[in-house]
Amino acid sequence: MSNKRAKERLIQLYGAECFIEKLQLRKDTEPRRYTSKGQRKRMKQLTYHHIKEKQYGGKATIANGALLSEENHIWFNEQSKEAQRQMNELFQRYKQSVECSVEFVDNLETNFSIAS
Repeated sequence: MSNKRAKERLIQLYGAECFIEKLQLRKDTEPRRYTSKGQRKRMKQLTYHHIKEKQYGGKATIANGALLSEENHIWFNEQSKEAQRQMNELFQRYKQSVECSVEFVDNLETNFSIAS
């Protein structure tokens, strides 16, 4: 699966929101400033984050992914390896705790009638 497709599936399952913001993991003391609306839009764009890094065999899957905004993805990569490990565990726990009501159906039965 490609990063793009995995990101789309994560959005379907968990909503179009950064996991770091959803879990309130980033405690900034100053508000973030942007030089333009374009920069703000780009930095808020969701990206696919590999929980197990690609260089260590991590695949682009729903199980191995998290949704991070561009700015939070950059921030995440600046954190210590231990902090990254802890956040990745929180992402996994969050995904396990969310009950997804989205069901994908290949063949939907359409021959039915409503009894009156």
